Amino acid sequence: MIVSSTRSPDRLSTDARAFFTEHIGGTATGVWVAPGRVNLIGDHVDYAFGVCLPFATTMATAVAARAREDSIVRMVSHSPNGEILDAEVDLAELSTASSESDCLPDWRGYIAGTVHALIGDATSGLDIAVISDVPLGSGLSSSAALECAVAVAVRDLLAPETTDDQIIAATMRAENHYVGANTGGLDQNAVVRGREGFALALDFLAGTHEQVPCNWEGYQLLVSDSRVEHSHVTGEYSSRRGLIDQVAAALDCTFREDDVVDRAVEWASSAGSGATDLTADVVRRRVRHVHTETARTLRAIAALKAGDIPQFGQLMNESHASLRDDFEIVPDALETAVQTALSTGAVGARITGGGFGGSIIALCRDEDVDAVAAAITADTTAQGHPTPVIYATSAQDGARRVD
Repeated sequence: MIVSSTRSPDRLSTDARAFFTEHIGGTATGVWVAPGRVNLIGDHVDYAFGVCLPFATTMATAVAARAREDSIVRMVSHSPNGEILDAEVDLAELSTASSESDCLPDWRGYIAGTVHALIGDATSGLDIAVISDVPLGSGLSSSAALECAVAVAVRDLLAPETTDDQIIAATMRAENHYVGANTGGLDQNAVVRGREGFALALDFLAGTHEQVPCNWEGYQLLVSDSRVEHSHVTGEYSSRRGLIDQVAAALDCTFREDDVVDRAVEWASSAGSGATDLTADVVRRRVRHVHTETARTLRAIAALKAGDIPQFGQLMNESHASLRDDFEIVPDALETAVQTALSTGAVGARITGGGFGGSIIALCRDEDVDAVAAAITADTTAQGHPTPVIYATSAQDGARRVD
């Protein structure tokens, strides 16, 4: 079978409870799940006042949790190689962290950082056991799934008045401050606000979100995890965001202005701009992607609402080309997968997520799913790339308690 499956929420709950009992002891109070996400279109614009269209996926992370009577967060999980990870963090010690180096730039930061961002150094900590079907480094937001599953557990066990907005803010703080990944809010919004059957239109300039029905009956969305890992903490992602942040500060722009690309090039070419390590051509292409991606995403939202799937697929393709040529985030393995999917019958295919590895998505007619999946596997492995893992996914509900 080319297309892989993932565990149901009920199965995740059973497995998380068993993992908790085996490695922490006793019985968990409950189990909470949070899905990963795919971004249908609108990448690298969430931090640039843009518009994105993600949805929460069938792949999810589960945490079994129980409150403690001290300020310790005890956490157990699996490493990618199957080793059991077991750690403790005192919330009181996180309150004294004064710099990034004092924080937790590893898996502990996603968990303890989220707890601390929500409740500070409260006297109540948590025992937490984590299991997940969201592959690490896949561009499917394994980090946000973990953060948000922990956050909804904290809300139910220790802070019942916490709102979804507060959960999103706290999980973003965990990722930005404790882990040191300078991401925008796309992932956390999608994971918290996800709704079965709907994508989520996020406008980061207006500060609004809208549920958009996935009007693609007769089609399926494939996710192909290239198994080429990426990380938002590394320099490539930060360099792209750093440039866009520089331009935004220098021009006081929203990247929706008609002349923003020309103005950015003029700024980069001027003496004293601070952009001496950047060519005018690089600035032109980076800013052009951000400017055109938001416009494309707005058109894609309209096409999806209208059920115009050929138009929606074409906009996915244009987005991928922009991310490849202007933003330069598409490695060979993912480019091969996209082009193979399109040549085998997908109506739209693109890289999804932060890039430099991770996954692609392909929107296929029902009858083409197996052929597309088989061709992606054959072509990528023939070129010496890792064998991809391919899933069929659909929009699901966001972070919630399941047991």
